[in-house]
Amino acid sequence: MRLAPAVALAAVLASACATVPSPGTPVIVDASANFAAYQTFDFLPVPAGVPAVTPSLAYFGVDGVLARDLGTVGLARAIGGTPDLYFAYFAGGTPVDTQAWGYTTAGATPIAIADVPPTSLVVDAVDARSMKLVWRGVAQGALVSPASVDPAIRQMLTLWPTPARN
Repeated sequence: MRLAPAVALAAVLASACATVPSPGTPVIVDASANFAAYQTFDFLPVPAGVPAVTPSLAYFGVDGVLARDLGTVGLARAIGGTPDLYFAYFAGGTPVDTQAWGYTTAGATPIAIADVPPTSLVVDAVDARSMKLVWRGVAQGALVSPASVDPAIRQMLTLWPTPARN
């Protein structure tokens, strides 16, 4: 029996609110977002007064790996101007105030970053116009070693809602 996309999405969102996701499972997908329209991205700047990305994430080279791997889902890094999406990423196990970063979760409450294991990388995709979270993915085990970042991010992005899957 095949579930209708709306039913399947509701099931994912409902289960995501209660438990830590299994590896590669998106924690939130905004069903109203038009993922086919997203073509460009950039990283959300660290807001004033918010601690910069931890040195450990720089050590793991997350920026470069994520920038490269987002190309596999059809996104190109914006050069000048406003991108379609902003990305922010965080180490699991730490509390993060997304409003301090300038965006809201708007809708179903996703799993808290603090509730994700500390070896996981949490990646948020934010619509640049509305500044609302449209996708949150968890790359479990990404922060075990620098060599684990790329395969974990690639696994997480296999569930990116490409136009064929949207």
